[in-house]
Amino acid sequence: MNYQVLMAAPVIGFLHHRSSPKDNDKNIPDNKIFVEALLNHSDQLELIYRTIVLLAEQDSVSLDERMNRAFRYDRDEEKRSKGDEIFRGYVRGGIEILYEQLIQGAETKDDDIQRLQDFVDLCAQFEHEDDPECIYKFCREAGI
Repeated sequence: MNYQVLMAAPVIGFLHHRSSPKDNDKNIPDNKIFVEALLNHSDQLELIYRTIVLLAEQDSVSLDERMNRAFRYDRDEEKRSKGDEIFRGYVRGGIEILYEQLIQGAETKDDDIQRLQDFVDLCAQFEHEDDPECIYKFCREAGI
């Protein structure tokens, strides 16, 4: 299930314009994701990574540099680090949103059910994520 959060969180963070800095709190336990789960979904995760890095920082970075970060710097760890930083920021922001929307402040099972229903309704807006035309539309709206 953790890989599903990794897949959803950056999209949620990006769509809500929420990128969060790394928290160096040593009291936060590590969360494990099985390598097999990541390998089985690596194509989808790569698409999410490339799309977010390509669309991020439109106001401050040229399209050429965003394309380089998204597609050309894969094998150069130093050059790729900025894209990784952007992506991880949106992952953290998306996790914060998921926590706020689904967990924080819920006191009863009815609260849990209502929050989950609200979240599912929100996610239904994006049910055609595998449709390339939907991705093209999203890119056009973002100015690319």
